[in-house]
Amino acid sequence: MGSPPRDFLIVGIGASAGGIAALQSFFENVPANSGCAYVVILHLSPDFESRLAEILQRTAKIPVAQVREERQKVEPDHVYVIAPNSHLKMADGFLQCLPVTSYEERRAPVDIFFRTLAESHEGRSVAVILSGTGPNGSMGVKRVKEKGGIILVQDPKEAPYSDMARASIATDLVDYILPVAQIPEHILAYRRHVRDLPMPVENPDEIRSREERDEAALRDIFTTLRKKTGHDFSAYKRATILRRIGRRMAVRETATLEDYAALHKSIADEPHILLKDLLISVTNFFRDREAFELLERDVIPRILHGKNERGQRPDLGGGLRHRRGSLLAGHAFLRADTDDARGTGRPDFRVRH
Repeated sequence: MGSPPRDFLIVGIGASAGGIAALQSFFENVPANSGCAYVVILHLSPDFESRLAEILQRTAKIPVAQVREERQKVEPDHVYVIAPNSHLKMADGFLQCLPVTSYEERRAPVDIFFRTLAESHEGRSVAVILSGTGPNGSMGVKRVKEKGGIILVQDPKEAPYSDMARASIATDLVDYILPVAQIPEHILAYRRHVRDLPMPVENPDEIRSREERDEAALRDIFTTLRKKTGHDFSAYKRATILRRIGRRMAVRETATLEDYAALHKSIADEPHILLKDLLISVTNFFRDREAFELLERDVIPRILHGKNERGQRPDLGGGLRHRRGSLLAGHAFLRADTDDARGTGRPDFRVRH
C-alpha cells in the first residue's frame, strides 16, 4: 500500500432517514473551491439512493456523481455518492465500489467506509454524521479519531431522526455538534489550521534548538495535563504528542503552541479532551489481529504446556493483564481443560498474584 495522500481532506458523510434534506443543506453551504472531497454514504432504500446524485446536484456548487466504477480516483471539489446495493471503501486515494455480500455491508455501510477512510487517509479524514436511525457510523468514527481525523455531528435537536447523531455523540469522541448548515464552515476552518508542527523526536540537540517559547508552551501544556488529569506525558514520544496537540490546535483554531497552551489552561474541559486524543491511539496496538492470532495459536499454548512439563505454574501478570490478552489466556485454559477431559493431563493452572 502506498503512502496516504495528504494534500486535501476527504469528508465522509453518513446519513439515513431524514438525511436527504440535511445533505441538501450541507452542500448549499459548501463553496465551489473548498479544496475538499466529499463521499456520501446514504443508508436508505435503493430507490432513494439511485436518485441522490441528481437531487444533490440541484443545490451543490461542485460536481456530484454516483460511484459505479470498481476503482474511482478521488479529486478535491467533487462529491461522490454511494450507488444502490453497494458499499464503498477507501484505499490509496481511490474509492472502491463493491457489491453488498454480507450482513455488515448491508447494515453498516457508514462504519465500513469510515474505517477504511481512516486507515487510508489518516489525519486528513473527516467524519460527518447527519440525520438517521440506528447506530450506523458510531463504530467508524472511533477509527477516524484514532487515526487523527475529526468528527462532526448534526445537532440531534435539529435532526429529524437523531439516533445516528446520538450514537456517535455517546462515544464521547465528537469534536463538533452543530446545525448542519454550519458544519461545512467548521471543516474549512479546520482545513486552514491543519499544520505539521516541528517534531524533534529523540535528538537532544534538536530539542534544545527549538524556539524557547515553544518549549515553554509545551511544558505548560504538560503541567496543566498533569494537574487536571493526573497524567504525565512529558516523557512520551514527542512526535506523537505534537501530532495530537496539532490536531487540537486545528480544532480550536489556534495558530501557535503559545496560544494553545493559554487556551488549554483557561478552558476547563480542554485538558480532558486532549487526554482522550492522546490515549485513544494506544488502542491501535490491541487491534493488531496477526499479533493476537500468533499469541493465541503459538505463544500462550507453549507457555502453558511448557510449564506443565516442568511442573511449574504460569505467571499471567504483566502484558496479559490487558483484557484481550486475558481472554486469550482464558481460551487457552478452556482448551487445556478439554485436553484433560480427553486424558492428556492437566497442569496446575493457578494465577499467581
